[in-house]
Amino acid sequence: MVTVTAHYIDDEWVLQNHVLQTRVFNEAHTGNNLAMLLQEVCREWKIEDKNPALVTDNARNMILAGVGAQMEPDVRCIAHTLNLASQKALKVDRVSELLVKMRKVVTYFHKSPKATEALREMQIQLHLPHHNLVHDVSTRWNSSLDMLERFWEQRPAVLNTLLSKKIRRGEAMASLKEDDMTLIPEVIKLMSPLKVATTLLSEEKNPTISMISPIQTKLQRHFQPDESDPLVISQMKERFRLDFDGRYTYLQELLHYASALDPRFKDLDFLDDNETKDMIFRKVTAEVVKMNGQAGDGDTLNEDQAAETEGDRSPHREEEETEDVPPMKKTALDQMFGDFLPARSPVKKTTKERAKEEILKYRERDALGLSGDVLQWWKKQVDLPLLSTLAKSYLSIPATSVPSERVFSTAGDIVTAKRSLLHPDHVDQLIFLNKNLQARHMS
Repeated sequence: MVTVTAHYIDDEWVLQNHVLQTRVFNEAHTGNNLAMLLQEVCREWKIEDKNPALVTDNARNMILAGVGAQMEPDVRCIAHTLNLASQKALKVDRVSELLVKMRKVVTYFHKSPKATEALREMQIQLHLPHHNLVHDVSTRWNSSLDMLERFWEQRPAVLNTLLSKKIRRGEAMASLKEDDMTLIPEVIKLMSPLKVATTLLSEEKNPTISMISPIQTKLQRHFQPDESDPLVISQMKERFRLDFDGRYTYLQELLHYASALDPRFKDLDFLDDNETKDMIFRKVTAEVVKMNGQAGDGDTLNEDQAAETEGDRSPHREEEETEDVPPMKKTALDQMFGDFLPARSPVKKTTKERAKEEILKYRERDALGLSGDVLQWWKKQVDLPLLSTLAKSYLSIPATSVPSERVFSTAGDIVTAKRSLLHPDHVDQLIFLNKNLQARHMS
């Protein structure tokens, strides 16, 4: 089954979500078949000409689907990307061996009621939290970190219980060595920022692509090589960087634009070079101009016509309105002082000039706090009409498929397209395609 849900930002700057359809999809989930499905959905909802974007996982068939459907940009789910890169780091031989040992210890306590009771008694004696040991799940890298963290929290109780004569210890219990105890906190320290990033993406109500560049920069700095690193940690860092660093190279500029339009990150403090920041905003200015009628320097608008485009005005109607209209009678003030004041023509500004002014105002404003509501912040920026339109376009693209997966409780592939689905006024909207939907979610 394939379910299609629409996500869009409405006129009140609230992200709306609607299930549009559920359909049978018996064909093989190849890139070509999925591409044809995407094209069919776009035709059905009349968004072929709306430049729909795509958010997918990193599966090859999903990447090929985006290429075949000619949907750009095609954004890879950041949560899925973090999982892949983290799994690579945890596959370093020495770390993989450590995780095998941890699993044996956890399995022993889970299967032995007597050992579990002895562990509980030891926790009481040592005033440790009454927490059970955690077993990891192969498809979730952070569960391996959870396993290590819980073992480290309960280390005194676990080791003392294993030394107790009350229980029978298997050979697996003797496998933990002193160097394992040294390695565990090092692995936890290295991988903890990844867990924070994953948790953030899962808890954020509306994680958008504006978050990807800050997360990316933070992790790249954290995983930089350090001469003081133990060999195992150096290997883990290298494995992570080799997998993670190239994932968004093709999309880096767009991700920077999205962050620049997020009032939490608009200062672009995650970038070191001021010239790069200025260049990003120059390109955002060009995007604003392109979006608003693709107007160049020759396209002028009166200051009091800021909300209009030239296409909204009829030249024939203007002629009709001005024909045979008597001149306005001068007021006493005009008659008395009019000759003191020079006649001034209405100030005309190009779309580019107006865009530059809005960018300047935007950059001078205080950044929004990290816990602030991004969409409602933009709702209040009534003096930035051109920039608001572009912000709505970018902020409608999610960084991850996690929210959709959470709603539908399925691990199927997610495809996302943005812009114009339910109403012609909603120009920044999303479609989620959820494969392999379980039957209980069809109602």
